[in-house]
Amino acid sequence: MLDGLVEPLDREKILAGQQSPMFFGSAMVNFGVELFLQNFSSLGRTPAPRSILDHEEPLSPDYPEFTGFCFKLQANLDPRHRDRLAYIRVVSGRYEKGMKVGHSRMKGRQINLTQAQQLFAQDRESIVEAFPGDVIGLNNPGIFAIGDTIYTGSKKIRFPGLPSFSPECFAYLRNLNPSSYKNYLKGLNQLLDEGAVQMLKERYDDSNNNPILAAVGTLQFDVVQYRLKDEYGVETRLEILPGFNTARWSNAGWDVVDECEKEGKLFGIFAAKDRFERPVLLFRNVWKLQQVVDNLPQLQLVPWAEPPDLQ
Repeated sequence: MLDGLVEPLDREKILAGQQSPMFFGSAMVNFGVELFLQNFSSLGRTPAPRSILDHEEPLSPDYPEFTGFCFKLQANLDPRHRDRLAYIRVVSGRYEKGMKVGHSRMKGRQINLTQAQQLFAQDRESIVEAFPGDVIGLNNPGIFAIGDTIYTGSKKIRFPGLPSFSPECFAYLRNLNPSSYKNYLKGLNQLLDEGAVQMLKERYDDSNNNPILAAVGTLQFDVVQYRLKDEYGVETRLEILPGFNTARWSNAGWDVVDECEKEGKLFGIFAAKDRFERPVLLFRNVWKLQQVVDNLPQLQLVPWAEPPDLQ
């Protein structure tokens, strides 16, 4: 039946993103794992050139300087130490322990990569070098965000950011125990760094007591609540923000948003701000969004926003 219904495996289509191989197995009983890993190694692609901002030519893996980008963050790999890890894919050059690198969101500063790790399932191993295509884990003291670029050399390199899905579900998150506020805030910030959800606040809310979680689906809310309880010992309650299902960031800033609101052109739209104080507008339906896009192009609405530069 599979031979008749499924197209033959084509590596070129896999590399082009037009076909996905499917494997059956169970890691729990160690069935099919070796077969999967062997095929994963043979079907995977070699390191490829990557586009860079403000340059027509992509960056080749043969470029002599080290470059890499952050594609994932994870907190609490070891709950005893509350550690945070940034996963970096090496694009070119060679990682060496102790090297100093530039950061795409830092001006005039370098960071010292004192230790890198290679991870496989629950196993960690310290490494002293890595090459294009490798993934390394770096300790993250709060300076990495998904999409960041690190590089060596005098030429600043910045890869295009990794887009995130525009949120469609919104809910207030309430901390049920004021005495656990410190753990609540720490856990929430670390989960936000991971990208588990996004956080908004009402326009004039300057506290951290009433965050609005923004997600693509409600399952993300369940994950955040479970991890806050399991990893940080914090009980929370969700209160769904009804009626809104679309969010757009305004690149024009608050002055333009306030002017449109003063003229009554944003009636029925929820004005919020993200964790970096940037304006985010919540809409009840796509029709209302399209109306605003057509009539108020000065708002410069976009479905997602990259983290701002670090000071």
